[in-house]
Amino acid sequence: MNARVTDVLRAHDLYTPNSSVLCACSGGTDSLALLDVLMRLRAEGGPHVMCAHYEHGIRGGSSRADADAVAAYCAEHHIPCVIEAGDVPYYARAHKCSIETAARVCRYDFLHRVHIREQCDGIALAHHADDLAETVLMRILRGTGPAGLAAMRVWDGVHLRPFLFTARAEIEVYIREHNLRPCHDVTNDQQDIQRNRIRHALLPELRTYGNPAVDDALVRLSILSAEEDDYLAQLAAEELRRAVCRDGLSAAAVRALHPAMQRRVLRLFWASTTKEQDFSYHQEERMRALLASRGTAQCSLPHGWTAVLRYDMLFLQHGACPTKQPQGDAEEIFLPLHCEYDIMTFKGRLFSLRRGIVMRADEWQKAVCGKAVYADAAELPPLVLRTRRPGDYMQLPIGCKKLKEIMIDDKIPRETRDSIPVLAVAGSSEIFWMVGGRRSILAPVTEHSTVLAVEWEKENTTS
Repeated sequence: MNARVTDVLRAHDLYTPNSSVLCACSGGTDSLALLDVLMRLRAEGGPHVMCAHYEHGIRGGSSRADADAVAAYCAEHHIPCVIEAGDVPYYARAHKCSIETAARVCRYDFLHRVHIREQCDGIALAHHADDLAETVLMRILRGTGPAGLAAMRVWDGVHLRPFLFTARAEIEVYIREHNLRPCHDVTNDQQDIQRNRIRHALLPELRTYGNPAVDDALVRLSILSAEEDDYLAQLAAEELRRAVCRDGLSAAAVRALHPAMQRRVLRLFWASTTKEQDFSYHQEERMRALLASRGTAQCSLPHGWTAVLRYDMLFLQHGACPTKQPQGDAEEIFLPLHCEYDIMTFKGRLFSLRRGIVMRADEWQKAVCGKAVYADAAELPPLVLRTRRPGDYMQLPIGCKKLKEIMIDDKIPRETRDSIPVLAVAGSSEIFWMVGGRRSILAPVTEHSTVLAVEWEKENTTS
């Protein structure tokens, strides 16, 4: 077993005295064996070893006894040791999660803090082949894809699992041969924990009535899935680069992909935009469903994010989001003025929105020609882009006037009036700008203004 761990360390450039490995040790059979192996390899030119133990506070005196046992072993073998006590039951109550989940979150938080503080090259974990088989089976029962079947990696850049392809039986032999005295966590025997039910009930049944080597089959499935997932992840990254635009994704580019690749690209887009990793199959499918839409559509996603499809551009926005709000037969697009748009299509026109522009002669010329409007960004209320509605009006220097009367005064043909976009104050009938025509007296530009510009041009024309 020492030779196998040595091979893993060498494969990842960690078998040198200049390397440092933080070994997570609960005091149980698996982690004590791993700590002992690393300690022996240290004497043969392997990495420097440090031990980390998290006393979770679940079993009272028994938990503290485990911490004492780990501390005693480290003192005997001159291994630096960091021990931290926590209150996992309190964390579980406060965050409304299971004891098992709370223990995992608190433990990994502790390990990562120590890893960073001590500047270690990796965190050694004692997960073995039996753990891998159990995890794969748990994920199959829950419903998962290739990435989920990959489950655990020997090395992911932070976590090192030298025992991952070693059976638990081999570890127990090592414990006996080296006269080690591991602690026993009685919670590992409780049948109310899903992993324990799989370990003590389901897997024995599968070995008896299904496949005597089911553990090996599950490990093999995980290895193959990991290799295929790595390859597909590379392809997905390339497709994401092709599809990504300044503010989102080209829906047409994603729509052209195979459904399996669509899911991967959307998952990568989610992770890169939100910095969140939890993205379920159902959430992927909700985003994929947007791709079939034409015009404007949206769906809610975790952590306060919303996916929005607007005229073949898919983007993610946190919190309040531009929405399509139907009123009668007219569509309405909310414009959050803190955002900038490269292009927004509406009624045959292409719009762009910019903040903080520097006014030049050519900028004012666009306003004179009716192709742009400028306003004080700080004074302008929230706007929506829509077409006219009964009761619309505009504040002019001479006072308020109905939009219908303005259109008549400006000799706009009756048949085109309903297709002209207007920028309206959100939630009201007040019009800020009749696109291509007049603007109201709202938010005039002064020498102290942060200038906001909205420009337009007809589709299939050049500026």
